Amino acid sequence: VRAALADRLRTGVGKKLVVSTPQADGETGSRAFRIRGIFHADMAATEKSLVFIPFAAAERLIGQTRTATEIAVTLPPAAALENLAPVTRALQKTLAPFTVTVASWKEMLPAITAYLALFDMFLLIWFVVVFIAMGFGIVNTVLMAVYERMREFGLLKAIGMRPARIIRMVLAESLFLLFIGSLAGTLCGLGLTAWFQQTGIDLGAFSKGTEMWGMSRIIRPVVDIQDIVMANAVVVGLGLLVSVYPAVKAARFTPVETMRQN
Repeated sequence: VRAALADRLRTGVGKKLVVSTPQADGETGSRAFRIRGIFHADMAATEKSLVFIPFAAAERLIGQTRTATEIAVTLPPAAALENLAPVTRALQKTLAPFTVTVASWKEMLPAITAYLALFDMFLLIWFVVVFIAMGFGIVNTVLMAVYERMREFGLLKAIGMRPARIIRMVLAESLFLLFIGSLAGTLCGLGLTAWFQQTGIDLGAFSKGTEMWGMSRIIRPVVDIQDIVMANAVVVGLGLLVSVYPAVKAARFTPVETMRQN
């Protein structure tokens, strides 16, 4: 039995525990089992709901042999979060000769599904706030760099460089800085994620909340290449977009105006 269940029932190793369950014919079956060991889990909620018995004893308990009441299929973490409808349809078609029902974890745990959808919405709002702040930071950085080089831009216009070429030059410099920053940030993020994959993130301070959703207090991040590409694309695209204003500002400087600057 599990530790929390043993504490709740005030029992322990060597004592007997009576397990009752519906049988195949609709009657209630009961059998007494002697406790051989106590198991510990990360979540108390899991410990309170599970008892392990031999498969042969379980068959005798439900009054039916060579059968199973539930078969769980474990998918890779990335596949388990995707659209599982094709997988369940394929399994249902394959097992059509048998009287079984195939359901995904999203169908069996609708509360978890709703929680993940809510979390995705909060994450989207957080990303929007972060990207807006990043945009203001990029504008301020590029604009300060432009004003520090006013004499250079004025000289370029004085020798005949067109405003369009100045705009392209400033945008090219911004693109180079964005690529360097994205590469450095991605490498640092991958390194930090790899470290957390080994050690895990301990949510012990929120253990009561995680137990309510059936989550372990130790979680491990998973790297999704699509998320990395999308985040970097948004950073580079937004950076170029907000760099247009400083670039246009640099193209509008006149040689006379820049010569007045010390």
